[in-house]
Amino acid sequence: MEEKKRGKRRVVVVTGLCFLLLGLMVQLAPAQQPAQPQGDEAKAQAMEEIQLTREAIQAERQALITKAMDLTPEEMQGFWPLYRQYRLEAIKTGDRIVALLTTYAENYENLTDGVADKLLTEFVSIEKTRAQLKAKYLPKFKKVLPSRKVARFYQLENKLDITILNEMAESIPLAR
Repeated sequence: MEEKKRGKRRVVVVTGLCFLLLGLMVQLAPAQQPAQPQGDEAKAQAMEEIQLTREAIQAERQALITKAMDLTPEEMQGFWPLYRQYRLEAIKTGDRIVALLTTYAENYENLTDGVADKLLTEFVSIEKTRAQLKAKYLPKFKKVLPSRKVARFYQLENKLDITILNEMAESIPLAR
């Protein structure tokens, strides 16, 4: 029962982020019009809401990792400081994703091949960075946890990332 509640709460938080991003896209879509103070305020408010939602997702993510990892007290001492370092770097990648989506939203109505090319290049670079981050931390996690638990951790991270990306993908319209 508790697992269902957590799963529903996670979906609500992720869906909230998706709607915020979609709302940002709608607000920024008429990019060809001169910027108005109201538009800037709306953008700032949307970015603040996105940040708060990302913080909620991070807290929920840590709670899910805590429950699923079943760490001993000794493993906790090595794992959690390393996990926090890992997530700080992962958050930087998340910042790039938000910037990418914001740029897409600002250009959605009149997406040019040049902007599309820049977005594609950034997207591939982000994906490469995500893979490099996982590779960088793999030996570090293996120093503090048995490989079986490291595998579990990476599975959890992948499942959470895929869930979030899938929810976002469903809310973001295809390029025209």
